Amino acid sequence: MPVPGENPQLDAETMAPTLIGVSVTFAVVSTVIVALRLYTRFAIVGAPGGDDLTIAIAQVLSIGVSVVTVLQAKYGLGRHSWMVSPEDSISQLKCLLAAMTIYNLAQIVTKMSFLLQYRRIFKEGGRTRPLCLHLLLFLAAWGTTQEVLVGFACVPASVFLPSLRNICIDSLVVYYLTSAMNIVTDFIVFMVPLPALRGLNLPRRQKLLVMSVFCLGFFTCIISIVRLFSLHAAVRGVDPPWDNVSSAYWSVIELNCGIICASLPPLRPLLRHLNVITTFSRTGDAEPRGISDYKGSYTKGSGARDAPGGGGLCIR
Repeated sequence: MPVPGENPQLDAETMAPTLIGVSVTFAVVSTVIVALRLYTRFAIVGAPGGDDLTIAIAQVLSIGVSVVTVLQAKYGLGRHSWMVSPEDSISQLKCLLAAMTIYNLAQIVTKMSFLLQYRRIFKEGGRTRPLCLHLLLFLAAWGTTQEVLVGFACVPASVFLPSLRNICIDSLVVYYLTSAMNIVTDFIVFMVPLPALRGLNLPRRQKLLVMSVFCLGFFTCIISIVRLFSLHAAVRGVDPPWDNVSSAYWSVIELNCGIICASLPPLRPLLRHLNVITTFSRTGDAEPRGISDYKGSYTKGSGARDAPGGGGLCIR
């Protein structure tokens, strides 16, 4: 292993600015979108639900992941290992454990928000709502199991908790298992509403548009797969502070993109509301025609009928 001063150009290399930039940018963007979602649900629609509460919790956790990731950069993540002191290495590993724990919890809560959103949108009597309930219970059980597995992974916990060295689980096995399950559950959650959406009594073009909105979540599946391939280098690499960077920022990107995808459909009333305001300001009418009907169409309790040939879809 090189020693400090042997190669000044190599010593000066750092990916910390990239890591910090990604962490801050995605945290800010997702926070703004979630804030707009909550404003829409509380102020415009007037019908907040459990999906809004869970996405708010997921956003707080996501900010926590970004903060801890920035702290990892402070303690040497993004630098070469010979440029990181033993004390900073221990601090970095503690931050890594915190990041993984919060990240996994945030992923579970985000998926629960998707499922609660489906239960709000689709009426009783179909298969979607019971399926969502079963998946919610499964995610709660798997989320608990996942946190235990991460806590017993040999890296990083056993490094600063020697008592775990005899009972810890190979880190690569834990990371691959949790990441694979994350991808599988992503696909399952995002596929849940598709059968009901195909049965909606809508024009073909409108139906495809609605389905495309609900399929936005599949974009995060692609990011999850990219992140999966970065895990091997993170665990088996010979220069951990340097090799862990891609895994760290892909985790931030994946988590925030999932939250953003969950929050985009509920923004539809806000966009329509802004369009109404723009129209009102241009025409000077006392109240634009149809505004009362628009407000009424997003009242609590409306939704899409979960059956072939069902009624229209209302994303509240």
